[in-house]
Amino acid sequence: MTLPFFIIALASAFLAALLFFPALRLERGTRAAVLVGLAAPIALSPLWIPPHAPSVRLLAAMNAIALLVKLYDLHVAASRPAFGAFVAFLPNWFSIVWKRLADEPRPAQHQNLVHLGHALWKTAVAVAFLAWLFRRDWRDAPFVLEHCIKMFAVFLALIAVSALGVTLWRLAGGRARDFMDAPLLAATPAQFWRRYNRPAQQFLYEDVFKRLGGFSAPMRATVATFVVSALVHEYVFGIALGRVQGYQTLFFLSQGLAVTATARLKPAGWKLWPWIAATLTFNLATSVLFFASINSVVPFYSRGLPGWLAGW
Repeated sequence: MTLPFFIIALASAFLAALLFFPALRLERGTRAAVLVGLAAPIALSPLWIPPHAPSVRLLAAMNAIALLVKLYDLHVAASRPAFGAFVAFLPNWFSIVWKRLADEPRPAQHQNLVHLGHALWKTAVAVAFLAWLFRRDWRDAPFVLEHCIKMFAVFLALIAVSALGVTLWRLAGGRARDFMDAPLLAATPAQFWRRYNRPAQQFLYEDVFKRLGGFSAPMRATVATFVVSALVHEYVFGIALGRVQGYQTLFFLSQGLAVTATARLKPAGWKLWPWIAATLTFNLATSVLFFASINSVVPFYSRGLPGWLAGW
């Protein structure tokens, strides 16, 4: 039974994060030292979970990194929320940047209920389709075909499930940032990362990109931001698997270079759809690296990874 260990991992990380609240009133250097001291118990909290449950470790590692980036955001902004607001902010996966939380929309309850209805049926359809795909035997199909179909299905499920989560959080009275903004219709890799996982994008923009030079040194800041993202993902999968594979580093560095190259491009008119197709193709090709890590946690491909990718 991994559930008790999962609960212990979540609780220990959350309690350690709570200890940072008194440090919010300290001087910057002392506050940074407290943050570094608390980072270890939070980052290592997934190790409470036995190694034979990598998928559960993965969830705990995602929780740990969410807490760490929230504490870092509060630290660099020198924000001092009230204790109740601080406690409510920590488990809110739909917003990471404290100073932007008040700017997030608060739809009326009847609007949330309408959104809930749409999100429920979309989630049901997307999850049912995903479950059907994974019950199907793909061993006779080309690897490329299996990867493309499953990746699209995962994206559709993520879009639906994240919308459902945001709506439920808002119905409970919380503030939330919409997770997705039609990422599959992005015309460039730069547009894709502005539209995909918008809470994480907001954190990386506010607390990493801008602090590393921002638009005064956009190439350096962009590449450095994707290096940070690569390290975060290597941690998440490394904790889950007990080893570093390098897939995430290659994936995010290739994406970072593509974002740097397309940051200023704004295709329009007849050029828009070819650019959308090219961006989808690029994401399909490079996402093999991302899903190689997923396949190591849970069986994603029917025949495992192809020989040219396996065993890294």
